[in-house]
Amino acid sequence: MISLLLILTLCEQALLGPVSQLVVLPRPYQDNKVKAVIDERFFLTCFSQSSHSANALKWLSPNGQSISTDFTQRIYTNVNNEQLMLHFEKLEAADAGTYTCEGVHNGLAEQVKVELGLEKRISFDNTKLQQFINAGGDELVECRASSIPGPEIAWFRNGINTNLKNSHKYQITNDGLVIKNAQVEDEGVYLCQASVSSTGEIKRAQIHVEVMHKPVWHVKPADTDAVNGQDVVIKCKASAKPVAKYTWYRNGVVLAGERYVTSVDSLRIVEVNVNDRGTYTCQAENNSGKISANFRLNVLVGPVIAPMEPVRVLEGKEAVVKCVVIEAFPKALITWKYADTLQSISGSSDSSVEIVDDGAEDGGDNLVGSWSELRIKPADRKYNRNVTCMASNKAQVTERQVRLVVEYVPKLLINSESRQVYYSWLSVDASGSSGSSSSHVSRGAAVTMTCIATGEPVPKITWFFKSEQIKHDNVKYVLRKDQSGVSQLEVIPDKESDFDTYQCKAENRAGHSFRNIELRMATSPRLAPLLLLQSTLPESVDFKVTLSQETESNGGLPIHTVKVQWRFLNSDWTNQNERNFAVNSVEHMSIHVDALLPHTEYLFRVAGVNKVGQGQWSKEIKIKTLNRRQPQPIRVLSKEDCSASTRCYIEWAVDSNGGSPVRDYLVKWRRLSYKDSSNQHVDTSRLGSWSSVVVINAPVTNYEITNILPNSFYEVDVVARNDIGPSASQPFRIRTLPGQIGELEAFKKPNESVINRVILICGSVIAAIILFIIIDVLLLMKFECGLLAILTKSCANQKEIPIDFKPTPTKIVQHTPKSNNPYMPINQSEEAPAHVSIPLRPNEID
Repeated sequence: MISLLLILTLCEQALLGPVSQLVVLPRPYQDNKVKAVIDERFFLTCFSQSSHSANALKWLSPNGQSISTDFTQRIYTNVNNEQLMLHFEKLEAADAGTYTCEGVHNGLAEQVKVELGLEKRISFDNTKLQQFINAGGDELVECRASSIPGPEIAWFRNGINTNLKNSHKYQITNDGLVIKNAQVEDEGVYLCQASVSSTGEIKRAQIHVEVMHKPVWHVKPADTDAVNGQDVVIKCKASAKPVAKYTWYRNGVVLAGERYVTSVDSLRIVEVNVNDRGTYTCQAENNSGKISANFRLNVLVGPVIAPMEPVRVLEGKEAVVKCVVIEAFPKALITWKYADTLQSISGSSDSSVEIVDDGAEDGGDNLVGSWSELRIKPADRKYNRNVTCMASNKAQVTERQVRLVVEYVPKLLINSESRQVYYSWLSVDASGSSGSSSSHVSRGAAVTMTCIATGEPVPKITWFFKSEQIKHDNVKYVLRKDQSGVSQLEVIPDKESDFDTYQCKAENRAGHSFRNIELRMATSPRLAPLLLLQSTLPESVDFKVTLSQETESNGGLPIHTVKVQWRFLNSDWTNQNERNFAVNSVEHMSIHVDALLPHTEYLFRVAGVNKVGQGQWSKEIKIKTLNRRQPQPIRVLSKEDCSASTRCYIEWAVDSNGGSPVRDYLVKWRRLSYKDSSNQHVDTSRLGSWSSVVVINAPVTNYEITNILPNSFYEVDVVARNDIGPSASQPFRIRTLPGQIGELEAFKKPNESVINRVILICGSVIAAIILFIIIDVLLLMKFECGLLAILTKSCANQKEIPIDFKPTPTKIVQHTPKSNNPYMPINQSEEAPAHVSIPLRPNEID
């Protein structure tokens, strides 16, 4: 077999020639070709299979030049482990070609050739990922892809789902994608895809395309009204790519100055004045074009009202109030209203009113003035008030008030303060009476007369007596005045001639008025009060007193006291009793006289007293007090609802003791109803019985009922007793508050207590038996004789029990349960205390 292989090898060498000992790595593929990638590092290795020396090896370039070993060059060679390496630091397209490795073997030159073929990866050279195109034309979206071999190009939009083909809208060229008649809606993300089928490489460039277009109005400036003295902002906004630049003009001149503040899309003019009126232009511009818009700026001027003076007019004449607007733009509308009520003034609502204006037309672009007259005929005093002129236009509303003064003759008022008749009196000594020749008259009582006048202007008030003007002397006459048409005259009469007619005069520019005021001499009451018996009791009587409502009947002064006198029927008025009652009503008053004797006849009379003195006595009234009798039924003072659940405080009073002092009070109660645990009303009036009677000694008139059940109604009866007998029974109700336990639990507690006692007794008996058994066992164990045998003396061999032997008893502690129930039922069998005596007559108390 070996011989056969040797023969085949020799035959191959004879046919193919001598075999080279040089080897190149990487090994070439078909036709000695090696592939590499442009822009990347690469190296070839050459070595001899038969020799270990690489010094005889060298690399030749495609043009036959020996390649240098200078490693600073881009292409160089170096020896590494008997191998000669050819280095390419960065492959370029020109590096393609056939490279030769030469060497010497057995004295003969040998070489091996390798063809370096280059490939280039896909790259998007100088392709911008954000591109701008102009609207309206055919625009190219550039995409330059290169590779070796050359790439195939495809275009997509909105991802890879939309493959763009040549059409009326798109055209694919070597330089990119042409978008025909580009518009804003063509903006978006485009994918430029390059692929090489032979290598399977594929790459995409994501290109953001923005369509540049000239400005288009988004907010176009419009004619604007600005208020004089205020800032104004004008909006001007355009959609554009790139963003537009704005320029503002007035009459073709660019706006400049601190008063003009521009932002991205607006112009602010600070403190606009009339001179700013005119035509302005807003221009928006970018690389694609520009647009402009004109607008009119109108400066509105609020109405300026001229000062207005108060208008005075006599009552009944015509009043004319004029309001003048000095300037305004546009022309102001003038209206009128009352300042106090804000009610508008017009001829349609008031026939006395007429409004006249200038009737001029609008002044165009110029400032204009205007006027309006408010005419009132005839002028009545109801128009004596502030009126408001209100001028308004688009700029603002301006108001100015003016006083319309309607002057009229003073009018003197009569009311409770300003009367036509006043009263006073003269003091006399004890030697006589007023008006007698023997009396000594001292200074009289001061009286203050009031005069109230209304008028416009405020009237001046003067006083006269018997045609002579009264002067302030601070002795007999004291004048007090104020600024509101009120004047007071204090007169201190000292003789009868001072009681006469005084005159009050009110005067102003419009005229004057007089009023006579009479000062009369007051007397004691001339008409006695009317006495009417109301009720009679054993020790008291009640009257109703009616006083006269006529001033003259009361002597000119109010009655302040009613004097009451009474005497026994069989005596005279020198032995009378007397009591004074202050008058608290101008017409009727009630009088209560007590401390009288029972079953006794009296005579009563009354008289009125004013500041002058006592008046006449009334007609005598004969009355007889009642005989002594039982007290009247009690009057309950406490409330029905109790303040607790198991007790209740009650209080009462007796209006009449029947002529005999109340000795004591008898109190008893019974349960009427309650609410059970389900809040249902349960009636117990048929089953409940009265409690034991509790005696309360007078003068105590209260009592606290205890040990009653919660959430229940009780009936309480309180009877007053005197020496004559008990009062009539008039029971009343009370209601306790809800408690912590229910009705059934309240009655269950006594039964539970009995059961607990039985259990305790049984337990004690059982414990005693156990103790007995223990002692018996102990004795049996020690003395061989139990306790029972010892007691019965039946023990056969009794041993003597030591005298000191004491069995240890077992201690049993008896526990007395405590009730948790704070409420105890009524002990129906409870007796009255032994020390309380209750003398009751048959059928006197239920």
